[in-house]
Amino acid sequence: MLTISQIAKKLNITNRQVHDLINYGYLTVSKTNHYPNKGIKYLFSEYEVNNLDVHSSLAEIYEKSKKKSIGNRPICDFKKVSRTVNYYENYLEKIAYYPEHEAKLLKICFYLFHLNHYAKTLTDLSSKLYKLKNKVLNKIYNDNKNIIKTSYLIGPDKKKIWLCEDCKDNARTANITYTKYMQKELYCTKCFIQAVEKEYYSLIEFVIQIDKYKYVFHLPKSSAQKWVAIEDLPKKNRNMGRYSDRMYYYGRSISRVEEKVFPVKMIIEELNDYLND
Repeated sequence: MLTISQIAKKLNITNRQVHDLINYGYLTVSKTNHYPNKGIKYLFSEYEVNNLDVHSSLAEIYEKSKKKSIGNRPICDFKKVSRTVNYYENYLEKIAYYPEHEAKLLKICFYLFHLNHYAKTLTDLSSKLYKLKNKVLNKIYNDNKNIIKTSYLIGPDKKKIWLCEDCKDNARTANITYTKYMQKELYCTKCFIQAVEKEYYSLIEFVIQIDKYKYVFHLPKSSAQKWVAIEDLPKKNRNMGRYSDRMYYYGRSISRVEEKVFPVKMIIEELNDYLND
């Protein structure tokens, strides 16, 4: 692992240029170390540094900096990264005053929230990450039944639809595909509809709240029912809007920058340590 100063010396560039490489996404923070009264130290992968075409990257940054369009702005504000890491350290310090069991739960929920973000964005890892999420929520649920609130959100069936000739004509006239026509639920009573899987879109919702810290997680019913007695849960009808896992810190949702600061490797390691504890 290399620090900013070590990268600058190794590549024979200034610290400011290293910051530019970070801000424009050519270098990513791999790890952070916190030192009491000395702030944060950011560490970077030596492998990534060795494989960086520094002169071409700096030339591209220079060209981008001359243009003011949104697409050429830095994708990462290093000051925001710094504030986010400080927020994380502050979060850990504050929850340390809670009973040990609650502090541990809040810490794991923090990592689990970020795992879900990565599962949605890293498609090559999504299956592995969702399996890990399932295991972690299983343990959280079994170890914290006095804290966690669970609900059964009843969703619609998965359907297979055969459009009638009139609806096919309507779709062609509207210049939309049959699939889009069905997604918009424009089909009529003459169309043949078959329920392929009952309650396919049902979810189990897990709400964890300790004082002013609140987390909301979701799993498909098909996954959670293997270890949750869903027949005993309070039931609600699920509307088909977006259901995302959420984290609230003193009443506010976590920011997009905060979602991206914590490396996926760190998140996986922390959650696996929790499972093996």
